[in-house]
Amino acid sequence: MRAWIGFGALALAAMLLGTRADAGTGPVKVQWYVTGILKFTLTPNYNTGYGPVPATFGTQPTPAPGAGACFQGCADDFGTVIQNGQYLYKYAAHLHVITNDVNGFQVYGEGSADFSDGGSNSFPVNGSLYYLSSGATSDSNTGFTPSLEFFKTSGTVNPSTPVFGSAPTITYGAYPAPMFTSVAATNDYYQDYQLKVPATAPVSTSEYFVWVVYTVVPQ
Repeated sequence: MRAWIGFGALALAAMLLGTRADAGTGPVKVQWYVTGILKFTLTPNYNTGYGPVPATFGTQPTPAPGAGACFQGCADDFGTVIQNGQYLYKYAAHLHVITNDVNGFQVYGEGSADFSDGGSNSFPVNGSLYYLSSGATSDSNTGFTPSLEFFKTSGTVNPSTPVFGSAPTITYGAYPAPMFTSVAATNDYYQDYQLKVPATAPVSTSEYFVWVVYTVVPQ
């Protein structure tokens, strides 16, 4: 079976700049009204040497990304994986956030659905897909490095059944626990992923895929 991860990104990005001048004699008062600015970029496969390696002690194998991956874009493609296999995907995602909000921002990241081959076969995101901190240009992680779990969202997903070629969106009534919280106006986050394929995952000749959706909001 093959496993493939796509990305969706949602962010608030708006700016309104205006003036008001009080007419008459004496000093002129000018007031500026500025709404929040939030810029968010998400870059898969952000550094050379990206791609999956099986969980291995000692000397690490050379990453071998699947055909759906490309440098600084495309998808995180684990290539062919096996039941009960455990893998690290190096340089999986770089998140860069800029805001003018003095309180900073929060980042949320969830699976839009379970892994699916687009047909009748699937296996859960929960307990299968994990994230962990990486570096901008170096990475000492292995498939056994401690990591944090991605969860399938409880928000409203559009389309309700995500498809292979089009990124879905998530609308939240209430936000989950944040992946990251920043009090700084600008921040960068570098991530590896881990995939732990369930022993019960159905064997499929098609590609399993899941969309991971990141949402950034001001605090």
